[in-house]
Amino acid sequence: MNLLDSIFSGVKIFVAEVITVARESVRAVLEEIDRSSFGKAATQFVQGLNRKYFNEAENLADEERELTKKFQSDGKHSLSDKDRLQEIQSERVLLRKNLEAAKTKEAVEEFRAEQDRVIVAQMTDDELSAATGVLASKKCSNCGGIMSISQVGGRNTKTNKRTFYWQCTGVNSFLCPTIKLNPKELRSTVLRKENPDLDGDASARRQIWTNDDVVNKTHGRLRQSLGEKDEEVICPHHVLPMKLMQKRSADGRMLSSYEYVCIGIQPNGRACSFTQSLETFPQVSAMLRRRDGHGIIDG
Repeated sequence: MNLLDSIFSGVKIFVAEVITVARESVRAVLEEIDRSSFGKAATQFVQGLNRKYFNEAENLADEERELTKKFQSDGKHSLSDKDRLQEIQSERVLLRKNLEAAKTKEAVEEFRAEQDRVIVAQMTDDELSAATGVLASKKCSNCGGIMSISQVGGRNTKTNKRTFYWQCTGVNSFLCPTIKLNPKELRSTVLRKENPDLDGDASARRQIWTNDDVVNKTHGRLRQSLGEKDEEVICPHHVLPMKLMQKRSADGRMLSSYEYVCIGIQPNGRACSFTQSLETFPQVSAMLRRRDGHGIIDG
C-alpha cells in the first residue's frame, strides 16, 4: 500500500487516498515511513541540526556577498574567485539535500509525538493554500529535488477557486515539470491536528476572517512579524530561511502587502529575486501559527 504522498512540518501529512479513520491511517502511514529511505536513515531527529545547516547557508551567503563586493570593486572575477563561486553552488546542492532530509525527519518525529491528536480532513483549497511555499518531503520525478506547493494568480471570481501546483525547488527547477493540484479531482486526504482556521464550514470561517476587528488584530500581528525569519519557507537558491517584509507595492490591505524575501545576493550583485507572497487567510493563519502557536480564529 502506498499511502504517503508528502509530509509537512506542523503535524501534517498528505495521504494519496480517501480515508475515514485517522487511527488506522496513522498506523499505516507510520509503517510506510519506517520502510522509507528517510525512515531507515534515522529514528530520531537531532535537535539543532536545522540550525547547523542554516548557519552553513548563512556562511556561504556571506562569502558570496564578499566575492560580489570584490567583483564590483575590481570589475572582474579572478580565476580563483570564479572557482570558489562554483564551489559555493556545489556546496549548496549538498547542503540543500541535508536540510531536506533533516526537515523531513523533524516532521516525522513531530507527527509521531502528536499522532493521538491527529484527525482526518478533506483536501481543500484552504488546506493547499495553508501549505503554500512550505517544504514537503515530496520528490521531483525529474531531478529528485524537494517540492513545495505554489499557488498561481488570485481567486477565480467565477469558480471562487485558486490554481495550485507542486513545483520543484531544485537548482534548475525551471527544467522540471509542475504537477497541477485540484482538490476536487484529488483522491487525497490530510492527516493533521485540529485547526479552527481549516476546520468546519468554509463560509463561516471566511466570515470570521473578514470581520473588521479580526482583520485589524491579525494585520497588527503581521506587522509585528516584519523582518522575522520563517524556517519553514526557504529560498531554493540560497537555502536560507526567508524574511517577512512589506511589499514595495503594498496598498495597505493585509492580503496584498506582505511577502517573504530572501536576503541572499546573486553573483552579479543584485538581491535574490525569489519571493513568496502572503495573499490568503490560510497562509496568514499558518504563518502566525508557526510563529505564535495560534492562528487567526484562535488568536
